[in-house]
Amino acid sequence: MFKDLIGAPFEYGKMDCEILVQKVFGKYNIDIPDYNMARSAINLYNAKERIDLIKKEIAKWTEIEEPEVPCLVALSRSGHVTHVGVYIGDGKFIHTTSTRGSVTIERLSSPLYRNTKFYRFNSNSSD
Repeated sequence: MFKDLIGAPFEYGKMDCEILVQKVFGKYNIDIPDYNMARSAINLYNAKERIDLIKKEIAKWTEIEEPEVPCLVALSRSGHVTHVGVYIGDGKFIHTTSTRGSVTIERLSSPLYRNTKFYRFNSNSSD
């Protein structure tokens, strides 16, 4: 299912972790918003509109205790999410980072990923 993605080189704005999340969820017929574009556009709004936009986007995700296919894998350091990937089953997730250099599949059981949370996308949320 992911052969076309594995090994794709990491590139900000073209194949970074957020774009990969969109592509992987797309393989499950789930349309994830382009958060890179949303961040760029956020300066166009006044403070209330920015807060409303952020609340609307956050409401589309529900934290879950155990991973399910597909769900967002949010990795954090010092309490802040620093990286995302997608859980694909069997204890594995797909992600890409500049340090890895390309799209790869890894096990969540690695000590590197002990500060992980999982989120389900509510595709029926209002837009």
